[in-house]
Amino acid sequence: MRSIILVHGMGGHPVRSWKCFDEGQTPTPITPTHPSSTRGKRLRKPPPTAQLRRTNSEPLLAKEEGFVSRSRTLLRKASFKSSSRLRLADFADQLNEAPRNDVFWPLDFLPQSCPNARIFTWGYHTLVVDKKPLRLQGDIFAHASEFLFELATARAAFGAQARPLVFVAHSTGGIILKEILRLADIERDGPLKDVLFSTSAVVFLASPHRATEHASLGDAVTSMGSVTLSVDPDDLVLPQLCGGSSAEIELGRQSFIRQWNEFNFRVKTFQESVIPSFADADERAAATVHRLASFIGDPREKATTIGALHNDVAKFWSMEDVGYQALITCLAEFVRDEEERVSHLQIDVKLLPANLKERHVLNSEETDCLAALVPPPIFHAETLPAASYPGTCLWLYDLYDFQTWHNRSGPNKNKVFWIRGESGCGKNILLTSLRRRLGRQWGPAGASIIGITAHHTSIPASVCRSLLGQLFLQDPRLRTALLELYRQPRADPEAFDDAQVLSFFSDFYIDQPIKTPTRRTFILVEIPDEAGSMYVGEVISRLSRLAHNSNFSICVTSAYHPETELYNTIGIPMHIRNTDDILRFVSLNLMAEWEERNRTVMMIGRKAGGVFLWAEIVVNIVNAAILEGATQELIECTLQEVPGDLHGLYEWMLSTLNEKERAEALILFQWVILASEPMRLNDLFIAIRLTDPNQFEHYKRLGPLMALDVGAPFSTRDLRQLRNSLITSDTPCQFHRWVRTRSIGLLEVKSDGNDSLGLQRVQARHCSVRSFFLSGRGLTCLTSGNSTIPANLTTTDFLNISHYSFLRACLTYLNMRDFESLSQNPKPSPNVKSAPFLSLNIPLRPLSTTANQRQLITSSYPFLQYAVSNLIFHLLSPQHFRYFLPQNELFLALSAKKFRLWKRWTSLLGTHDADEIITLHTKAGTKTKGLMSPVYGARFRLERVLRKLGGLSAAALRVKEEEQRLGKGRKERRRSGWVGKGIMSPVTPILPAPGLGRGVGRKKEWKPVKEQRFELPGKLMLDSPGVGEGLGGVPVGLAV
Repeated sequence: MRSIILVHGMGGHPVRSWKCFDEGQTPTPITPTHPSSTRGKRLRKPPPTAQLRRTNSEPLLAKEEGFVSRSRTLLRKASFKSSSRLRLADFADQLNEAPRNDVFWPLDFLPQSCPNARIFTWGYHTLVVDKKPLRLQGDIFAHASEFLFELATARAAFGAQARPLVFVAHSTGGIILKEILRLADIERDGPLKDVLFSTSAVVFLASPHRATEHASLGDAVTSMGSVTLSVDPDDLVLPQLCGGSSAEIELGRQSFIRQWNEFNFRVKTFQESVIPSFADADERAAATVHRLASFIGDPREKATTIGALHNDVAKFWSMEDVGYQALITCLAEFVRDEEERVSHLQIDVKLLPANLKERHVLNSEETDCLAALVPPPIFHAETLPAASYPGTCLWLYDLYDFQTWHNRSGPNKNKVFWIRGESGCGKNILLTSLRRRLGRQWGPAGASIIGITAHHTSIPASVCRSLLGQLFLQDPRLRTALLELYRQPRADPEAFDDAQVLSFFSDFYIDQPIKTPTRRTFILVEIPDEAGSMYVGEVISRLSRLAHNSNFSICVTSAYHPETELYNTIGIPMHIRNTDDILRFVSLNLMAEWEERNRTVMMIGRKAGGVFLWAEIVVNIVNAAILEGATQELIECTLQEVPGDLHGLYEWMLSTLNEKERAEALILFQWVILASEPMRLNDLFIAIRLTDPNQFEHYKRLGPLMALDVGAPFSTRDLRQLRNSLITSDTPCQFHRWVRTRSIGLLEVKSDGNDSLGLQRVQARHCSVRSFFLSGRGLTCLTSGNSTIPANLTTTDFLNISHYSFLRACLTYLNMRDFESLSQNPKPSPNVKSAPFLSLNIPLRPLSTTANQRQLITSSYPFLQYAVSNLIFHLLSPQHFRYFLPQNELFLALSAKKFRLWKRWTSLLGTHDADEIITLHTKAGTKTKGLMSPVYGARFRLERVLRKLGGLSAAALRVKEEEQRLGKGRKERRRSGWVGKGIMSPVTPILPAPGLGRGVGRKKEWKPVKEQRFELPGKLMLDSPGVGEGLGGVPVGLAV
């Protein structure tokens, strides 16, 4: 339901300003009227008949019982669905007895043209004596303030605070409308602010907007007021009442233009086109001024002319009137667009009122299409950056470029706001601050705020996927086009590939005008610092085309690439702009109390070079030194020695570790930097325990095959004695302190909703830490002086050796003795068909699905879920294995000990089928998808090994089941007195033994089963006797 509110000008009336009377008929305001045919009638507005009058002193309609009205202002509604309109039905007899020859189109025509809208008229009065306005009465701005408060009160009384508003203003009523929007904008929140947020469209009927070459804006307003009030235009009181001599009229004009750009509501202007044939040239000039001043001058208004005089522009005698048709066309379009906007609204429902929580409901095909476009994330997403420090990030909102971008005014309204800066200068913090500010300001207004974080491995495609996925619900045209693309055949029916997404986004979506029902859309894109200039330029080029062809406000953050300058962007070098923020932070947080403290603050601020993170780390170091008693001279001497760049600072910090601490820190950073996802603290503890401290010597001895050298199984109790004995932490709290100490503060633990410390994620403090180690500079710092690591070891070889160690750690964990109890003669579950219940040494309650059983097992053992999910990732991450996968060695490792590793891995993974395993690791969003590219060929070799393992393990299981069946029969024969030797197969039926039945039994011959052999292409040959022993008859898909 929408509300249409009509506001008349000075001297007007809430009924007579919109009403046409038959010629010769005097107004009969006391008697209710009824619509009737006026075709062929000549209509006119009656002249004023009273010497002393209030311009709205006559009531709107007959006062019915129970109606309460204000004495000075009237706010009434007329609609088929409104209570006032229903009350009018009680006077049907009276209306029929007094047939009407007048037309009140807001009541007679508008409810039929806009059936889903409630129609209101609002009036105010101005006292006039002998065609002269009285002094000491409220001016037009006082009426605006009264209107705003009364409107907010009425909306609260009707329970319609969130109902969209469409205003129709005639003449100087447009000044009142601009003033109430300006007053609402001043408010921070509350019902008055909601009036501005709810404004969806404004229609002006011959309202003054600007100055002309012949008159100022104030003169145009005064001239229009003299026409509607029927007073002398040279009256001295008139400019005061109309606001023509007030500066507020210009403030209202400027504020309205800004609000139009910010809130993106619809605006339509109508102008009078008939110039009266007055004998007086001044009157003709005044009419010309009225016409020219009623034009805003923006092409979005699409000004239309109505063939009428100034007072008759707002009067229509029939629904076929050309002026009414033009007005109702735009009103119907506004109402329809608002209904579509609310139905496709996509913002946080917590920010929406109850009656605006309507959203487009996806059908099954649309849901599948959206899943193919933006698959659910497989790995844990990194936590959001912390909030900004108090008093920082405020410089952005004072920039003229930002204000024009935010307000969508001037040449910057369709440009991309590009925040560039060095790594660590605070771009992500600034973007988070901007998003929160936009959410507070625009959330109640129904704006859509889209946040996108690009993935560093496929930046253009990830941005396009995320953007299209978030616009999917609110753009019907986009939804239709993607469904057509989804129905077309493709290689993977369940997902769009990157080439399809990029082609659709670039060639179809952004090259044509984009119109969404959402009133205002902000798109905030974060490009990681690891992205090169080519990728950054490609993403911003596409986004600039999108901004040019839409009303989207797009902001992008990226690393500073001075060689990349793009068209249609507003570049903001952040590391130059945030110097004041750094000085403010250092001044507030530095613990120094000496007299020349400001000199130390300035020294840190200048040396930071705009990198906020550098200043933050140095301040923490200085404060720690001050607490230990360092003097000012020592502090300033240390500051001079500290490198000015961020990577140099990291290297300087790590150089304070001794040789043993660097060896431990190396293993810690290996896991945190190279793991496929941020690891939980408990998982990291087990992973470091499992990692061989002599991994480089192991590599010298075995080469890449060190990854498959699992060794003898052991238990978790043996980890402390067997691996990394220097790491003596036993609790998550102790291990957390150890991580902070060994990482020198470069790693941090962040919660993802779990209160337990052991379940929190360990990750780098900043993306620059990751780039510091991947560039090789950090690895060189930690490996210097280590005699076991070759001095000429390249960064690529170091990363490969790390993944070999990680793969060996995963296999070693799956081979531990702690998991032997998982395969001890499980009994079938009564709730699941052919699904055995996994027996554990911990108390269990029956679970309904094997998926829940697997989840329970993996959650009971730290690092187990990571080892199962990322085994293939670490297998294919080394470059040597991607191109030359050791198929035979991999088969031997997984099939050893009666296929123990293979069965444990596949049962916890959920499938033993090779195709399903490959599909599981090539889903969109998984890091193994890129490693299985046909460029490397590892996928086909891996499929061959997995199929062979699956086939042979199934065959071994069948042999074991046959052995169990024959063994059971042998036991029965032993109880009957018959004994066989070895594994025998019957050649004649078995008869009852003597004395145990009626007949006489006799012994039959048994012959040994012939030995079977399973051959694998190559050197490997396996014998079946003994294969599967000790498996307990558990099916291969569930045995561990």
